[in-house]
Order: sequence, then structure tokens, then C-alpha cells
Amino acid sequence: MNRTFSERAVILAPHGRDAEIAAAILNQAGIETEIVPSLDALVARLAQGLGFVMMTDEAVKAADLRPLVELIAAQQEWSDLPFVLLTQRGGGVERNPAAGRHLELLGNVTFLERPFHPTTLVSVATAALRARRRQYEARTRLEDIRAVEERYRLASKATNDAIWDWDFVTDYVTWNDALSIAYGHPADQIENSGEWWIAQIHPDDRDEVDRTIHAAIDGSSDSWSGEYRFRRGDGSYAHVFDRGHIIRDAQGRALRMIGAMLDLSERMRVRAELAISEERLRLATDAAEVGFWDVDVVNDVLIWPPIVKGVFGISPDVEVSMQDFYEGLHPDDRAHTTEAYLAAADPNVRAIYDVEYRTIGKEDGLVRWVAAKGRGVFDEAGRCLRVVGTAIDVTARKRAEAELRELNEHLERRVTEEVAVREQAQAALRQAQKMEAVGQLTGGIAHDFNNMLAVVIGSLDLLSRRVMADDERAKRYIDAAIDGAQRAATLTHRLLAFSRQQPLNPEVLDPNKLVSGMSELLLHSLGGDVRLETVLAAGVWRTHADRNQLENAIVNLAVNARDAMPDGGHLTIETQNTHADDRYAAENFGVPAGQYVMIAVTDTGTGMPDDVIAKAFDPFFTTKAVGKGTGLGLSQVYGFVRQSGGHIKIYSEPGEGTTIKIYLPRFYGEAAGEIEQVRADLPRGDEQEVILVVEDEAAVRRFSVDALVELGYRVLEADGGHAALRVLDEHPEITLLFTDIIMPDINGRKLADEACRRRPDLKVLYTSGYTRNAVVHNGVVDPGVELLGKPFTVEQLAAKIRAVLEKA
Repeated sequence: MNRTFSERAVILAPHGRDAEIAAAILNQAGIETEIVPSLDALVARLAQGLGFVMMTDEAVKAADLRPLVELIAAQQEWSDLPFVLLTQRGGGVERNPAAGRHLELLGNVTFLERPFHPTTLVSVATAALRARRRQYEARTRLEDIRAVEERYRLASKATNDAIWDWDFVTDYVTWNDALSIAYGHPADQIENSGEWWIAQIHPDDRDEVDRTIHAAIDGSSDSWSGEYRFRRGDGSYAHVFDRGHIIRDAQGRALRMIGAMLDLSERMRVRAELAISEERLRLATDAAEVGFWDVDVVNDVLIWPPIVKGVFGISPDVEVSMQDFYEGLHPDDRAHTTEAYLAAADPNVRAIYDVEYRTIGKEDGLVRWVAAKGRGVFDEAGRCLRVVGTAIDVTARKRAEAELRELNEHLERRVTEEVAVREQAQAALRQAQKMEAVGQLTGGIAHDFNNMLAVVIGSLDLLSRRVMADDERAKRYIDAAIDGAQRAATLTHRLLAFSRQQPLNPEVLDPNKLVSGMSELLLHSLGGDVRLETVLAAGVWRTHADRNQLENAIVNLAVNARDAMPDGGHLTIETQNTHADDRYAAENFGVPAGQYVMIAVTDTGTGMPDDVIAKAFDPFFTTKAVGKGTGLGLSQVYGFVRQSGGHIKIYSEPGEGTTIKIYLPRFYGEAAGEIEQVRADLPRGDEQEVILVVEDEAAVRRFSVDALVELGYRVLEADGGHAALRVLDEHPEITLLFTDIIMPDINGRKLADEACRRRPDLKVLYTSGYTRNAVVHNGVVDPGVELLGKPFTVEQLAAKIRAVLEKA
């Protein structure tokens, strides 16, 4: 039978008017019918597809039913063609002995005794069609399943990866042919169990793989991956990367895991050979005194090995940028050297970078000659990705050439001048050595003095916390001493700056206060045509950065925004807390996951196209007219933000304005005087109330413990879940468990569940900055859960602890 689904009823009633009557009744009920004159015609019609067959017992009583029976027997597994048989005696064997034979031959038969009521006929026909529809639906599902299985089979054969399917319920593992072809395991020796699979893993890797697999299965993860050594059929081991997708039921139970095992052996061999080649190249270039350099144009990153840093007078461990390259060029050589570099990076020129120039040492002030060669590397679109090349110190050669030329021209004069040059060089060397010695001396003194000041300032700070608020004279003396110590600290900062040991002056900053304090400066900078608005989020975290540099960065962005709005507009400066998760970190290279303070500057100006955004942070790139900008503003902001441990993003479209967001790492710590500020009227405890603090971050744990002790509680502490359970067993007097949620060994929810199982009367207070659905689902705290969000103040801590302890 073909795939066409017809709901037509085929009627075989060669005697009398039964066929016409039945067809009329069914047609009136909306059922399409077709009358066939003979059994042979019926058999031929069956091959075209139909809904059901209606026959009279006279039509089959003396007929040869073998062609019909053979066709019925040849039906596909999903098909069971319905027959409606019109009889004179019903379908009971006792009244109609032929009924048993009809059932045996035709299978799916419904007997309808004549004379029949039209409603009965329509009901029987409708039931037959309904059953036939379900059969065709089953056919469709079966064909879809077979198509998926065929695609899976073909995909398994088309790859060299070992594809596996592990059924956790039966512990049955199905492998594709690659396990035999690529890894040499004979098919008759493969055991289809998870235990056999684990047994093939190298003994040194086995426990870790077993642990991570079961951690993924027993947890809530939907995937697992790992690298390990897998034994081949010949006993050798292949380095593989294995990954699988976990399928769970509605209750979250793991049912099976489907994955693939990629052989990394060849890749690791190539990697090892590449490492050896690179090491050989490094040794060869070091021996030949040739330095390689690499400019990542896209990411504005300059890579210099120590030998190249040396020709620019920079120490090996100092970070460098393109600014160091340009500033290190001799003024007389800067123009043609820069022109040669830009020509090499220009997609329309692609010149060979072949130039000799002089450098002025950044740290030693010495002039050196460098011979450099290189070329640009471009992608398929013609964009320059990087410029790479070599640099050789040819100072000795240049000196020898000059000396030889001078000797040939004026031998006697050269002798006299040589003496003067040597004396001058010696004097310059003595001066440089003296300045270096003074720098080292002042740096050492400032460093030691800072250590002493730290003790003085810290002690004064602690003392100020313990002086009664009404002792104005003592507080005035302490404030004067702190002010003097701070002035001394400012002096040491200047000494450190002189000795080049204080490139930045970071401090703990409140972004909201900083932006608010800049309002007047920004209004003067923006002019009357630009309307300034600040949107400062409540509870913004503090950050640790150089105040002046951050203010300069905000002003820089504001001025750029003003220039993008020549006819005036709206400038918004916004602050808020943000969290960069692992996915965001993976998508933004070089950005660590964690919590950040975001400062956004948004304008309603002309906006930027994608090609301008891609080069906005490049040094000397500017879209302003000649003389209107240096092209260093955004690159300086970018450098400061990156040096401060943050990152910066641009969001813009032509005609839609621009938003530039600065992300600076959140500062963890408490400002001086916070505990003193809340000491007087805070809810307090007593030593009979014992609190166990569980926190894996040492600084946060230390603050929590100190604050709770100040509040009058007896406090115990643990740095993780396992340690907390031990302390809990050793101290039955513990009243409350104050635990972080996200911890490396046991998360806070599991710890609390186990603690309450051991101590049903134990009260629990959670704290976290990011719950990951451990105690919060769909933005709502789980019933019965007490949660104190980070960061929290001492007032919030005191009130929440008291509320949990007094809760019935």
C-alpha cells in the first residue's frame, strides 16, 4: 500500500441494493465512498490506499480470498486495515459459524447485522476511520524515528570520533565503529558497560575522570567533559578529549549520556614538536642576538622579548606598548620610521618594513642603533591583523662605520674628538649612575618609611575606634596625628614617584561620590548646549583605582561625547554593579569572571560605524579634523582601565549615539570607621549565643567574625563545608549557622541541609552575592530561607542575625 492516506470507504456488495444504500448513508455523513464490482477490483483498489473496506457476506462466501489474504498479510507493521462485514446473522459464532473464518482470514473485522439503522452504520464507519487515522499517525512517527536512526548511523560512520551512548538505567554503553577502527579494540572484546570504559582509562587519570563524571551525573549539570589517556587495543594510550550531553527526566534524574571521544594524540605531538621548534628558534636568535617582535594590531598588543626591550633601554620584566615604541624613537628618526611601519600595515600598500633608526633608552637614556625588518599579516578581507619582524642592535656596527669614516677623513681631529667624547660619555655615565643611585636610595627610604607609617596609621585608626565619642580632646589629638601621618604618606608617594616605583596612586573609591563631585567640572567642560544627567545606582560597590586617572578618563569620554554632538544633546553618566559570569569571560578574551563596578557615558551624538569602533582604541587613531585631536584620548583611557584590572566596551550605531562602559573590579574590604559608626545602637548578642561563620574567602570571613565579636556574640569560624561539619560536631552549643552559599567543596545549601539533619534546632542564615538558584528560584527566595545579600553593612548584619535568632 502506498503512503497516501485516503479516508475513502470501498464497498463490495455485488447483490441487491446494499452497496447503493450504504454509500448514500455514508456520503450523507460526509464519508467518501467507492463501490467496486468484484473481489479482484477490491484487491487492486487496496494497493492505492483507503480508509476501510465494507463487504457483504455474500461477496466473500464462495469467493477465492487468497489474493486478499496475501495482501493483508503483507501489510507493514503499522497497518491493520479495518473491515466492516454486513451479515444476516451478526458476528457471533453460535449464530454465524462463518464469522470465525472471517476473523481468522481478515483480522480486523467489525460485523454489522442487516438490516441496520443508518446511525449504526455511520457510527461503525466513523470508528473504523478513526482507527485507520491512528495507524497512519503511527506510520509517520515510525518513519521519523527510522530517519533519525539512519542519520545517527551515517554520522557515526562518517567520523573518526568514538561516539558512545551510555544508558544509566541498564549501565549499557553503545559504541560506534570508530572504537574498533581508530582505537583498535576488536568488536568481540568490547564490553558494553560503564565499568569496562572506565577500566580502559590510564590508572593515573581514572579516579579523576570517574569523580567528575559522577559529579556531573549526580548534580544538575547537563554536560560533562574531560581530557585523559585512553588505552588502545595494542596497549598504548591515546590522549583524548571526551565530552557528553546528559539527558534527564522531568525530576532531574540522569537517564543517559551521549558523547564523543576525540583523539588528541596527533595534536599533542604537533604541539610538542612546535614547542621544540620554538625553543630551537629562540636559542638560535638569542645566540645570533636577533630579536623578534610582534604587534597585534587588532588588540593593540605589543610583544617584545627581552633582547628587543634592551635596545629601547627597558628592563626585561616591564610591560610595553606601542607608546613605548614611538616614545623610544630618536626625534630625528621618528617620522620616517613611523611612515615605514604604517606603510607595512596599510592594506593598500603592504610595504616591506625595512628601516634603521636610533632609540633613546627609556631607563638608561642611551642612544642605540637598530636595524629592523618586518611585514604585515592580513586577513581575507584585507584587514591588517599584525605586523611581525626582527630587530638587531647595530650600534657597534654604526659606531665602527662612523669611526672608520672619521678616521679616513680627519685622523688627527678624530683622535682629539674621541678623547672629548669619551670624557663626555664617562661624565654622562657618572651622572646616570648618580641619578640611579639617588633613585634607589629614595625608593628604599620611602619603602621603609611607608612600612612604619602603615603601623602608625593603622594603630591610630584602631585607637580612634575605641575612644568614646564624647571625648572630643582625645579624638582631636588622634585626628591631628592621623592628618600628620597622612601628610608623611603623601611625601613618601612623591619619593616613590621620583624613583619610578609609583606609576599609579590607586585608592578605594566610591564611584557615586566621585561622579557627583565632578558635576561642576563636567558642566564647565561640556558647555551650555549639552544637558548633563547622572543616574547613580543605590548600593554601588567601591573600586580600587587612581582617582586622578579615573576622573581624567571620565572627562576624556565626556569631551569626546560633546564633540560628537556639535548641535548639542544629552549626556548621561550612569553607575551600577555588574557581574561577569564564566560565559561572558569566555566570549571576551582577557576579561576575568567576577564582580565589577560599571561607569557608563552615553551621548545622543552621531555614533560610530563598526570599522571605527574596531580601531577606536588604537593609538593616534582619530576621526577629528587635523589639529582637533591627538588620537590618544581613548587609547589612554583603555590603557588605564586595563592597568587597573578592568575592561572597557563601546556600544554605538551611526545616528543613534554612543555608550562607552568602563568596568573596574569591585573592591572587597571595609572602610575605616564602619564598625564604630554602628556600635552604639545596634542589636547586640551575648556570649551564650554561639555563631558558626562559614566562608571560603579569608578577608570576608575575617570581617564577619570581627563584626560579630564586636556585636557581643561568641564566634567560631570555618573555611569550608567539611570543616564546618567538624566544628558543628565538636561544639553542640552552636546556636546559628551563618554560611556563604557558593563554596568550592560543599555549597551552603547542602551544608545547611546536612547540619539541620544533625541538629534540627539549628538556625541558619545564608549570605551570598550570587545564589546561582541555590536558595532563590525565579527571583524569589525559597520559603523558610533567610538570606543576607552581599555586600552587607554591620547594621544589616546585626539586624538580620538578631531577627533570625529571635524568630520562632
